[in-house]
Amino acid sequence: MDVISGRKLDKSASGLRMIPVSDTFACPFALSEPMWVSDKECTACVSCDKSFDFFNRKHHCRRCGKCFCDRCCQHVLALKRMYFVDPVRQCYECAVISKVEMEFYDKCLKILMSECEFTIKDDIQDKSFGKAKCCLSNDNRKLLHSFPRSSTSMSDSPKLIILSKIVWVNFMTDTSNTKSQKVVTCVSIKFKDAEDSAVLHQQTYESVDKMAAAPWLSSFKRAMKYLFEARGDDESSA
Repeated sequence: MDVISGRKLDKSASGLRMIPVSDTFACPFALSEPMWVSDKECTACVSCDKSFDFFNRKHHCRRCGKCFCDRCCQHVLALKRMYFVDPVRQCYECAVISKVEMEFYDKCLKILMSECEFTIKDDIQDKSFGKAKCCLSNDNRKLLHSFPRSSTSMSDSPKLIILSKIVWVNFMTDTSNTKSQKVVTCVSIKFKDAEDSAVLHQQTYESVDKMAAAPWLSSFKRAMKYLFEARGDDESSA
C-alpha cells in the first residue's frame, strides 16, 4: 500500500489496479469498474454477433464489461478513470471514449495543476478577496489558492474547495474580442464546506487575463464534466 497517496494494489480478473483505500483518497473523476456479463450469458459477440466456440474465444471489455470476440475487442488502451495500472482490452466504442479521456489526463490536468490568476469573490457575502493564483492540487482533489505575501489573512481568504464537494458550477463566456468564438472567462462554483457539509459556499473566479486563462478554464470545464459524470449527476450542471 502507498501510504502517501492512500492507494493499494488490487489484482482481479480485469487486471492490476491501484485503488484508493477509502473515499477520502478517491480521484473525483474516477468511474466504478463494471460488473462483467456472466460467461453463461455470453453466447455471441455483442458487436458482430459471431458465436463463441473453441476457436472464437470471448473477451470482456474492461470499460463496459460486455463480451466481444477478439476482433471486436482488440484495442488495448490506458483506463486511468478506473485506476488500471497498465493498458487494458476495450471494445471499439469504449476505446474511442478512453482516447479522449487520455488527452484530459495527459494535457488538461497538467494545465490545471499550473497556476492561473483570477479575481475571487464570495457571492453569498458579496465580498471580494482580490487577485490570487489558483491551481489544482497534485492529487487532483482540491483547488488551491496562492496570494501575494501579506495581501490577505487566513480568516479573510477564499474557502478551500474540495472537488468532491462541488454541487454546482456555472461558466460564463465572452465573445467581444474573439471573432464570435466563445471563450470561457469566468466560473462560479457552489460547494459544501470542507468540514461541515450542511454549509454551502459560492465563489466566483474571474480571469485577470482572459486569453491566458482560457486554456485553464476550458480544462476546468472538462474536469467538471467528468466530475459530475463520475457521480451520475446531470452534465448540464457544468
